[in-house]
Amino acid sequence: MRMRSFSTGKDGAPQAVAAGGLLFVGGLMATDDKGDIAATGVAGQARLIFERLAGLLRQAGAGMADIVKHNVYFTCEPGAVGAFLEELDAVRAGIFSAPGPTTTEIRCGLDKPGALLMIDAWVVTDDTPRELLDPPGHWRWQRALPFVQGWKVGDMLFIGGQRSLDRQGKVLGLGDIEVQTDEAFRNLDTMLRAGGGDRHSLMRQNTYFRFFGQGREVTDYWEKMTNVRRRYMAVPSAAGAGLRIQGMGDADELIQVEGIGVLGEDKQRLQPANHWDWSIPNTQFTQGWKIGRLAFIGGQISADDKARAVGADMETQTRNVFNFIRRTLAEGGLDESDVAKLYIYYHAEGDWPRIEATRAVSERVQREFYPAAGPAVTAIRVAGFAFENLLIEIEAMAVTRD
Repeated sequence: MRMRSFSTGKDGAPQAVAAGGLLFVGGLMATDDKGDIAATGVAGQARLIFERLAGLLRQAGAGMADIVKHNVYFTCEPGAVGAFLEELDAVRAGIFSAPGPTTTEIRCGLDKPGALLMIDAWVVTDDTPRELLDPPGHWRWQRALPFVQGWKVGDMLFIGGQRSLDRQGKVLGLGDIEVQTDEAFRNLDTMLRAGGGDRHSLMRQNTYFRFFGQGREVTDYWEKMTNVRRRYMAVPSAAGAGLRIQGMGDADELIQVEGIGVLGEDKQRLQPANHWDWSIPNTQFTQGWKIGRLAFIGGQISADDKARAVGADMETQTRNVFNFIRRTLAEGGLDESDVAKLYIYYHAEGDWPRIEATRAVSERVQREFYPAAGPAVTAIRVAGFAFENLLIEIEAMAVTRD
């Protein structure tokens, strides 16, 4: 088995990587051949992005119906979220037929002036049988959409953003992070069981939460939320990331969680010795999992064994993070050449030149570790992380080679 890369970018960097029956599509924005934003308005940018996505899929011998999971990262003012998503959904409804892919919408920062949204996707490129995951009595969206809660594809479970909503799409637990966390994780648990698995099947689990406190408040809030999350976590847990974002699809939402599961007991926990650790001792959180031909490396941060940030600048932290990824891959007999996809979450403030300079630093360090074409990448600006003073967190998805 070998990886195949597909590019529509100006620099030849892969926008998608095919491996092991999957196509990993990196974050796509409404850019032209020069890399500049080439459309205005939500609908205009969405149409251009989906045209680019369709072109990538054609190169890979796939189509829009093969997408099982897609995420939307968008930026707008808090009061405009509803109108933004209505305009986006009007475009998506003309592209996807029910039952379509799973969906997660995250309000965050993008790294290009004029960009309103970015979309990435997971695509199944072979004829592995699929099963729709739609548990009775589960939460629903407020309006009819072609999206689904999850797909079972062979032994893989693709679960979209699970939310603290009722069957009419109303937010439960207003203003209460503990109630909303419990609802979201209970829904995730239900989805795993619907696919014939359980919390032990969860390999990748990402938590997006909204919080704008500072200093020690950040860690206190994460620990309060995580004490609820741990009720639903396997021991040892899935790998994943905890990310502070600007918001979600409803202004009253405080948290969403999404996941990818793989059925089967023959798996290897990737847990290097003398690695960074979390602030709550003896959590049994996990740095990574290898199962079958897949490896999921959870969000790596530049921290010590008590979750205290190491390095005060982006270059130092990024290099530390890529070294942690390298060490975690090595636990499974893997290296950077096996990585098909990176998720890069970074924090940058100020004007556009400053944001672009910050992103350029992480890209330069990335090329030290991935000098060739490299993996597909989704990169977004987040409001922060689970712990204070962190600047970057990176996940990696790898596929073993023959």
